[in-house]
Amino acid sequence: MRISPNSNVYAANFGRALTTEEKKSYSNLIKDSKSALGIEDTTAIIFDFNVPSEQGYNIGIGTTFSESMQKFTDFLKTMAGITSIQLQPQGKITPTNKSPYSGTNYAYGEHIIDLRKLTLPEYGELLTLDDIQKADEDYSKDKQTREYKTDYDYALNVQEALLKKAYAAFLSNDKLKADFEIFKSENSDWLQKNGLFAALSKHYSTQDISKWKEKDRLLYSSKTPESSRNQRISEIEKEYSDIIDFENFKQFIADKQQQDSRKSLNAENIKLYGDCLIGFSQGEMWANIDCFRKNLYYGGPDPGCPETNNIQVWGLPALDYTKLGECGEDGDLSKLGEVGKFLYDKYSTFFKRYDGIRMDAAWQFVTPFIYQAVNGNYEEFKLPEINFTIFNIMKAAAKNTLGDKFDENNPDNIMLELVGISAGKSREMTLNTYPHLYTTAYAEYDETPEKFREKGYKDGKFYVGVGCHDNDSLVNMAKDTHKRKLHISGMKRDYDLDTSKLAFEDEGYQAQSKEQKIQEDFRTAKLAEIYTTSKQFFTLPDMFGMSERVNISGKAHPDNWTVRIPSDYERFYFSQLANGYGLNLPKALANAMEMKNVDNPELINKCNEAAEILRSDGPMTTQDADETAKKGELKSHFEYQLHGAGK
Repeated sequence: MRISPNSNVYAANFGRALTTEEKKSYSNLIKDSKSALGIEDTTAIIFDFNVPSEQGYNIGIGTTFSESMQKFTDFLKTMAGITSIQLQPQGKITPTNKSPYSGTNYAYGEHIIDLRKLTLPEYGELLTLDDIQKADEDYSKDKQTREYKTDYDYALNVQEALLKKAYAAFLSNDKLKADFEIFKSENSDWLQKNGLFAALSKHYSTQDISKWKEKDRLLYSSKTPESSRNQRISEIEKEYSDIIDFENFKQFIADKQQQDSRKSLNAENIKLYGDCLIGFSQGEMWANIDCFRKNLYYGGPDPGCPETNNIQVWGLPALDYTKLGECGEDGDLSKLGEVGKFLYDKYSTFFKRYDGIRMDAAWQFVTPFIYQAVNGNYEEFKLPEINFTIFNIMKAAAKNTLGDKFDENNPDNIMLELVGISAGKSREMTLNTYPHLYTTAYAEYDETPEKFREKGYKDGKFYVGVGCHDNDSLVNMAKDTHKRKLHISGMKRDYDLDTSKLAFEDEGYQAQSKEQKIQEDFRTAKLAEIYTTSKQFFTLPDMFGMSERVNISGKAHPDNWTVRIPSDYERFYFSQLANGYGLNLPKALANAMEMKNVDNPELINKCNEAAEILRSDGPMTTQDADETAKKGELKSHFEYQLHGAGK
């Protein structure tokens, strides 16, 4: 991997893509290898902005709603063996806060609407291809950098302008009107509040409700008489009908695209998980104001934050758990309080949209960490433990929404993120019930597959990745000599492993310096380790061997939430593999079989053969590989017949 010191752009070297025929053999090999390892699920963590754009239609941001996402998913399914996708939050962001974890739960972010789909007949042909191509062509900054880094300023402006154009066309187009009315009827409660919040934000030129007049700030407070509320709502809807209807239109389009995308992924046997936020947006707090404690916020204990009294300051409004109510194992909702009903509605919405959900900071449901600002300082606000109530609400929402697709005895539709100092109690309570999510980025603290098993975890009840969106990239982790030493020591302990024995033997590897070899050996071993478990995940930057990380936790860094996979991702991926970066899946599976002492030398040898081909010099796209094969110019050809349970 060659990177300019002043740029995040990666330079292509060489690589070897598989032919269409070889892909069939490759898929057979992956199936047999995963079966030999007892692998049940491999999931890709994907943020919408990560997704590559189609060439000629790049406005500076990606979206999982796009047709290019379908092609990209096929690539991930083939080359990385994914069976599910963890979609990260898809709510609204603002020009000043791009974090998807500070967004909305109910309303989709209009920045992830796929403009190109609006040119299709099923979307009323509301835009033309020229509209989007012109936005691509008009980009005045470095277009190569745009391939690897999201440009929110440009993307948000283009989205707003073209969505307004699409909306104008929609008003005189009857094709989608009936579906639009059904959508508004089925989502009337949150949709009306979302539209009113947009209207009042326009009215006051701010989303900061503390700067609004009391009649609007407390519109949904129980202190406001219902007659006064209804009258004020009518006034706002009349004065700002255009803004509200435009908001409804954007939510309708986003919801239609999300459901179309989910349907397409499910047709390819890809399960879709949504990321359910612990917090709520300013607008959601305003619309449910009685459910929140004034001036109290969610956060987390962190000795690494001395400047804020060892508290991670998340700034997320905290729920008033005195209004939670009761919900037992039987899922009886009759004793829920106002907050309990609010949470049930939120979880039900997520289960309608996704096949399952990842619960962000799920330890907060048991041992909530709340803080307040006192005289300019941050202090913890002590609350009692909650026990199982919120988990029971969540399970009831899953059962009532998913029906037969939810197994109460094996509730794998719910993943729990339980990382942090306060997660101990919730880990114990939910051990081997709901799958937990961990990373080996903290291997020095015994967070490794073998150590999780020693703690009582059963295979299938925990996922492991080399890192998540808040961790540094695997590329950078390999450069940290202290961390590297600790992690290698752990792998030696767990697998009696010499990482150098996992290495490639080609000329490219041998030509590297000693330090470069050590770093590559480390990356190779770390990727193999996650495949010693039955469930694993990876981020796209780690799959593609990129040094950029998704987010620097707790820091407002300009590069946060920007890393993208380029449009020419096929060439990029194989070039990275050729240089010793990224997920070479057959190599990871071969090494995982060695680490687990799987007695199948033939299968291991075939994995190593496929891995060497992917690392070699040759055509860098399947199309080029097919053409080269027709000419009889391929240096090697991979063949493998399915032998295992998948046959």
